[in-house]
Amino acid sequence: MDDAARDPLTHVATAGEYVALLRDVRRRSGLTYREITRQASAAGHWLPPSTLATMLGRTTLPRERTVVALLVACGTTPADVRRWVETRRNIEAQLGERDRWENQAAPTTSSPPAAPQQAANGAPAVDGPPAANGAPAANSAPAANGAPAGTVVGPVRPAQPRVTAPWPTRRWLRLALLAVLGVLTVGASGVLLPGAAATVDSSPSDGCPLILRQGMYGPCVLDLQERLVAGGLEVPVDGWFGPDTTSRLIVFQAFGGLPVSGTADGRVLDELSGAVKVPPTWTEDRIGKEVRRVFPEDPGGAVQLARCLSGLDPYRVEIAGDGSRRWGLFQFSDMELSRLGVDRRTALDPGWSIGAARHVWSRTGDFGHWHCTASR
Repeated sequence: MDDAARDPLTHVATAGEYVALLRDVRRRSGLTYREITRQASAAGHWLPPSTLATMLGRTTLPRERTVVALLVACGTTPADVRRWVETRRNIEAQLGERDRWENQAAPTTSSPPAAPQQAANGAPAVDGPPAANGAPAANSAPAANGAPAGTVVGPVRPAQPRVTAPWPTRRWLRLALLAVLGVLTVGASGVLLPGAAATVDSSPSDGCPLILRQGMYGPCVLDLQERLVAGGLEVPVDGWFGPDTTSRLIVFQAFGGLPVSGTADGRVLDELSGAVKVPPTWTEDRIGKEVRRVFPEDPGGAVQLARCLSGLDPYRVEIAGDGSRRWGLFQFSDMELSRLGVDRRTALDPGWSIGAARHVWSRTGDFGHWHCTASR
């Protein structure tokens, strides 16, 4: 048996068969979706578990970059990854060709019959030679339009085929771009370059609003949350853009040097897919020990206050009704940060927040500067 017979990839002809083979690759790898996500991330690819599950659960042709991420995470060799990509592009081209012929095979509409030709004297021209006396021929057949026998009808102009729309320009551009990027992503040795850029496949944000903001719900928000988690921020991945998602998004924007808006546009999504990671912060245990050390006069009260204000979460950001924000463990406001001359990244540092809280306490001798019902 030759290699082609043993290799099922050589016999794949449809998108459904292609996805079925990808499911088999995932199954034979023995990896869970989460493990594949971690392996893909380590290799420089972005592949959230939900995206992977969606791809393997459908029978439509998946995005090229998603295919590459899965194969790399499952340990596929670069040469085999290239073959998978070539097969996918062939299927995509075949699908495009089929759409083209379906468009061209649309039913045509005939043009209306031409008006009867007129003789030089204005009388209708006869269909056939005239009789000797100039009358119409005696054996004239009834007209095709149901006119009485003997009615003279001129020749009917042939139906003109309807002009169909050409194959969409967009599809030609897709194929041209595929060819160009195929050259760019394949090195001189014929091996797919690691971390190759995606082709013309749409990004996960295609079809999403231009700006994601609090109150929205759906797969676009789910994608945003997955990117936040991949960026080092714990947030519920539930598809609901609530206060927790807003808080985490603001933290990412602060660390990434982006405008701190709490909303996600294309630039934010691109940055979330990049190399920017939020540094890990302190654990609750470490925070509790440090707060007790800094506040020996009332260690329990200090910890209780911090828990009430932020849940002992150094990356907690709260937005007030007037749009102002409070930052970090002890929730210092924008105005306080400005007065103290510190930036937002500093405000998210638990060591700084605890020290600043101690400074406030040293002036008053109590925690009256803060207002938190649970702390009383």
